[in-house]
Amino acid sequence: MLLGKPTHIECYGAGSKCYKAVSVNIVTNSNFETIAVTTDTFDLTSDDFFLMPDRSLDYVDENNNRIFLNIPEQLVYRDTTTLQFTFTGLFFSTTAAYNND
Repeated sequence: MLLGKPTHIECYGAGSKCYKAVSVNIVTNSNFETIAVTTDTFDLTSDDFFLMPDRSLDYVDENNNRIFLNIPEQLVYRDTTTLQFTFTGLFFSTTAAYNND
């Protein structure tokens, strides 16, 4: 339900059911926290918020090691100036922290 109306919102599904892709810049902020900021204004959604489920994204780093970027569940809001989303609490590990279900 959104504003009292049944609404389909893409990409809130579990596991591999979501094929939405978005580019982010991963940086360490002034508090030494790893964050990700979207690089395109409306790739993720045109809404002002996004409910991010907890996810562990695996990839191979520059040394050919398999590592995981772990993103905890969070509700993120679009920045009113930059119009980007910022995901916080990210961390890297050698195993998945979340089961992506």
